[in-house]
Amino acid sequence: MYGLAARSSFTFASKAAATATKRMFAASATQGYQTRLGQYYQNTLRDDITILEYIPPKVRAEQQAAEETRLQAARENLTGTPPNPTKKHKKVRMPKPKVPVVTAHNAPFVKSVTVHIRCREALQNKHHLLSALMALQVITGVRGEVIKSKNDASTWKLRKGMPIAAKVELTGDRMLEFLDKLVEVVLPRMKEYHGLRMSAGDGSGGFTLGFDPSVIGLFPEMEVVYDQFPLITGFHVNINTTAVRNPSGRLLLSGFGLPFVHARKPASETFML
Repeated sequence: MYGLAARSSFTFASKAAATATKRMFAASATQGYQTRLGQYYQNTLRDDITILEYIPPKVRAEQQAAEETRLQAARENLTGTPPNPTKKHKKVRMPKPKVPVVTAHNAPFVKSVTVHIRCREALQNKHHLLSALMALQVITGVRGEVIKSKNDASTWKLRKGMPIAAKVELTGDRMLEFLDKLVEVVLPRMKEYHGLRMSAGDGSGGFTLGFDPSVIGLFPEMEVVYDQFPLITGFHVNINTTAVRNPSGRLLLSGFGLPFVHARKPASETFML
């Protein structure tokens, strides 16, 4: 009797363990942690960002008090003085978003990556856009989406509804694989690329990289079929993160290996006495 009970309990425990393992792998697959970049973020980078983004409670309270004082002074300056038509009054800056306390659960991460190609030659012949669509599918592994113009522009002979660009939005494992390939393979092979400027970013976790037509041939998938494309154009990579501020986004992307550099001064200013 005890043997049957032990066997039944062992069978139940093994089934429960197998179910938990399946759930764990399913959750990891949905969160995109199966790739090398995802595993690196989960095991190392997330904890490092949590430590580097830590702000003591006293410093956080001082920052919030200073921001409230600045907003209050700006409102009093605008409402306390009568408007002068000869002077242009400065608008009140919007309050900065409150930065939440960064933990392992809300550490910044990449939400999506959009690869965009605009083809000017498609204005004369829309079949030229097919080359851009195929190039996007080769380097990302996802079929591209055609973008049509929303307005008319007589200067460029553009009409509403004409196909002018193509884009691909990547999420999950494909997004991490594309970022890994971009950082580890493509950027090191570029001769004159120093990195993004420290002032890059839209203030809400978005970063954009622009590349000329020669860079698309540096992808491993394009090296074999590069000569088969009649038209090669430049492309943009938009990286959308969950970071609230630009420093948090730069910290995340630099952890992934994307270089950031300060703006360099010209040689005439550098050696000026």
